[in-house]
Amino acid sequence: MSVTLKIRELREEAQLTQSELARKLSTSQRNVSNWETGASEPDLATVCAIADVFDVSLDELFGREGVIPQAEQMAGLDRLLVKKVRALTDGQKAALLSFLNSFFAQ
Repeated sequence: MSVTLKIRELREEAQLTQSELARKLSTSQRNVSNWETGASEPDLATVCAIADVFDVSLDELFGREGVIPQAEQMAGLDRLLVKKVRALTDGQKAALLSFLNSFFAQ
């Protein structure tokens, strides 16, 4: 498995240092550096954690082309809305749904 280039790309896009990413992953800066240079590779649990940190699919983390989740195909406000809704609690989602339904009840 090789995610070396994508880790660096995503980290830089998120404007994180290697040390900041390491803290988020509960690992060392040296490990992050080694993953980015290809000297070593993260284990599966860490790969999943990296995808979570950057809010990307495993396909995107691995640089796979053509396998894009539906939300990733969206652009602009649609994509932003999906990301915001995913971050809500179940109670908040229920309240939002009720609010949105009021627009369609007319």
